Amino acid sequence: MFFAMSSSSGPITAHWPKLFWLPLIFGMSLSVFAADWKLSRQLSLKGTYSDNIDLSGSDKTSDFFTELTPGFVLQGKGRRLNLDLAYSLQALHYLNTSSEDKVNQRLQANAKSELYQDHLFLDFNLTARQEIKDSLAPSGWDATNTSEDLQNTYTYLFAPYFKNRFGRQAELTFRLENDGVFYSEDGDDSLGYRANLNLSSGPALGDIHWSLNANNEYVDYQEGPRDRFSKIVGSLGYQINNRWRADAFGGYEDNNYDSADETSGSIWEGLISWTPNDRTKVELGSGYRYFGWTPRLGIDYRRKRSVWTASFQRDVSSARSDRLRTQVYEFEDAFGETVTPETGTDLNVSVDTATPDSSVYINNRFDSAWTLQTRRSSLGVSLGYVLREYDDDSRDEGTMQARLYWSRRLSAHTSGNLGLKWSQRELDSDVSSSSNLDRQDYGFDAGLTRRLSEQAYVDIKYGFRDDGEESAENRVTLGLRLNWQ
Repeated sequence: MFFAMSSSSGPITAHWPKLFWLPLIFGMSLSVFAADWKLSRQLSLKGTYSDNIDLSGSDKTSDFFTELTPGFVLQGKGRRLNLDLAYSLQALHYLNTSSEDKVNQRLQANAKSELYQDHLFLDFNLTARQEIKDSLAPSGWDATNTSEDLQNTYTYLFAPYFKNRFGRQAELTFRLENDGVFYSEDGDDSLGYRANLNLSSGPALGDIHWSLNANNEYVDYQEGPRDRFSKIVGSLGYQINNRWRADAFGGYEDNNYDSADETSGSIWEGLISWTPNDRTKVELGSGYRYFGWTPRLGIDYRRKRSVWTASFQRDVSSARSDRLRTQVYEFEDAFGETVTPETGTDLNVSVDTATPDSSVYINNRFDSAWTLQTRRSSLGVSLGYVLREYDDDSRDEGTMQARLYWSRRLSAHTSGNLGLKWSQRELDSDVSSSSNLDRQDYGFDAGLTRRLSEQAYVDIKYGFRDDGEESAENRVTLGLRLNWQ
């Protein structure tokens, strides 16, 4: 098996190979349902010079390293199976520090299958990626530096579910989930089990909508607690007209996890939706749960060449929940169009990763992104803020990020690109010896791409990183990319 797990043994890691192979074998047996397959085979070769390869302070180490990245993307769209799978193997060899040579696995597999017509379905997800272990350690924004703060993370989700319509009156969905999150070095490996029952109204009631949702989840950590999250929520909504809709939610949740405060209580929320046209949707709501107020914001504004989205939500979460939601490769662009990811490109290592332990926290998250595409140019701007409020050890982790990306076709065979990144990471802890820690990172990238043929491209790129604490890095990269069907 090509995944290298942590050397620690235990009930979770011992069963990981079985959990990995069973869904894959099952998924392959369903491939006969797919009607349209697309395979993209890719190969990337790069050479990079860095003047601070280990992101150290005053004692900088320069090095030259090569990067060989074979990969493939398999996409299948059919009547009963939709599959998106992207995999790459990143082999890194360092000229002066060959002891740091490593191989990184990157994988994103998403499958949705209809097992029995209109009734029985299956969702499957599998990921492998690199991430930082300490949110306040130096970060090179990707997985090529020799910093000791990188590790591999693996996740899977296996979810069969049943649907049944009761004429035009109601629809029932019953879903079972089994998932897992595993770390190669530091972190609490875990398995999750969830059952969800949802009963919602059909079109018979016209403008009136109702639903009843019951959810029960257990999380079993290999060397930690066993958490439980249970809730039942009912909703009643009314479509006022073709632009306005109002929804009210109410229920109760009974949770059991490590906390000095209450973990259960009533749920209520009000939500207003405004849809003035097919291109615009705005949601604004507020509610209350056992941990306090829960405001909600959602904006989706789309034009022919631009998209603007913004969202804010306050909810209960954990490191494992965040990782299960994280995508390694994207198969849709900002406009919702299907794309084939390039497996040889530099994959971002997120700096807003939660500490990989069993703690539960209140997650306050704001995200906003604007994308503009013209005939020759593409421009993207994003802004994000995450505040994790921990209860068990009185610490808060906050990250703010801003990014700008611009690319332009300069001629029939040449294009240029420019990228700017900024992040600020903060830790405020009542129990830490250094109760207020923060780190700011800046990044700049500029490059040119020349198309040699329909399958071959050559890239030259300059990158700069600086964290304001003598861990600045300059790098120059020359690369060749091949892509064939």
